Amino acid sequence: MSAPLPFASPGPWWRPGLRELRPGLAELVLEVAGTSVTEHDAEALLRHVCARLTELCGLTGCAAVLFDGSTGAVRTLVASHPEAEQLTRLVQQLGLGIGSAAIRAGRDSAIEDLTQSVRAGLAEAAQRVGLPSTAVVALRGADELVGCLQLYSRTLDTLAGGLLTELAPLADVLGPVLGNVESYRHSASLVASLTTALDRQGPIEQAKGMLAERHQVDLDTAYRMLREQAHRQATTVVAVAAELVNQSWRATGPVPAQTSLSERDGTPERGAEPASMAASADPPLPEQRVSATTAEVESRPGA
Repeated sequence: MSAPLPFASPGPWWRPGLRELRPGLAELVLEVAGTSVTEHDAEALLRHVCARLTELCGLTGCAAVLFDGSTGAVRTLVASHPEAEQLTRLVQQLGLGIGSAAIRAGRDSAIEDLTQSVRAGLAEAAQRVGLPSTAVVALRGADELVGCLQLYSRTLDTLAGGLLTELAPLADVLGPVLGNVESYRHSASLVASLTTALDRQGPIEQAKGMLAERHQVDLDTAYRMLREQAHRQATTVVAVAAELVNQSWRATGPVPAQTSLSERDGTPERGAEPASMAASADPPLPEQRVSATTAEVESRPGA
């Protein structure tokens, strides 16, 4: 089942003016708005948006940037073609104008002629790849800056002729969707980490309980026994605990199908130990198997 839309009530973009957008743009807005948070490939979504905007809006290129929520650094950057990606990366690295300062200061959009930039190399690079004019549209989710759309055109008129106003509805839905996708990705990663931790902790808790009951010690002492054994074997506590639990399962397994004649008659053999007692005996820790064998040999007459 698809998740609900990433907003509780229709946002400011939901107005009659949405029908007045250029062909295909309103459909893109609704497509993004219907994105489920479980479709958590934000990079694929942004790549699709960049390709569609370049096609629908007559742009020479489009890039999308996602910022890291904790550091503010560029975490993901995709574009309609390699030149737009390279130029956007350069703009973001320089940290100037529309690339960062304008939107980080709270502006929703800004336009700039990159060929007039005083930063060394930027004007030349923009002219060389045929992306001289650029505009940025901020993407915000829950009042936090999530990323931006970087638009490129050959002239400022293409960007300043109402295009940024038309793209406002897209930004209104794309920002929250990306914010929800990132939250879902973080939650899924946290759940996976906790599941792994629980899977590792399960055998440890079982082994602690077995040792505590066998040696009449508390759980902290039982854990120290596991840790010391792991240190001696140069392995992990999880590995030692898992082996101990596996030994216990093998020791308490079903009685083999082959039985002696006396057992079939119901009379146990002389000196034979009842099966229930043998099955209930807990196996020793891995290190104790060698010591037990040595003690047996030393106790034999004439050894």
